[in-house]
Amino acid sequence: MGGGTRQDPCIWFRGFWSQGDGACFETFYAYRKGAPRLIREYAPQDTELHRIADALQAVQRRNFYQLRAEAAHRGHYYHEYCMAISVERDSPSWQDMTADAEEVVIEALRDLARWLYRQLEREFDYLSSDDVVDETIITNGYIFTEAGQRFE
Repeated sequence: MGGGTRQDPCIWFRGFWSQGDGACFETFYAYRKGAPRLIREYAPQDTELHRIADALQAVQRRNFYQLRAEAAHRGHYYHEYCMAISVERDSPSWQDMTADAEEVVIEALRDLARWLYRQLEREFDYLSSDDVVDETIITNGYIFTEAGQRFE
């Protein structure tokens, strides 16, 4: 993209309402200048997403914006604890990250996975609501038999 590269999104989820349901993703994370502002512009009412961005911004600041993380899916399930997350500091002077940095980044990425799952769950609830199902039936002119099968 513009001389650079980008990774295709890699998000998995399974749901809803069963043990083990959730969302996870694979990513390479690094600091991006102005990210909290951009997120607020994108989702001005989403305080949970703001909180996640602010937590990442704060830990980056304490580490001179040198933290990087990689998250990869592991196992057979799809929830926030199915991501292997490694965090490192890309310091030119080999300076260690602050004591809390790894934990803060890992928890923020897991919070993002939980946030993604809640968005998917809300969309599923909306799309399977009686009103939306009724609207789809009417809009598409579906007709059903007495047994409930769609009449073709």
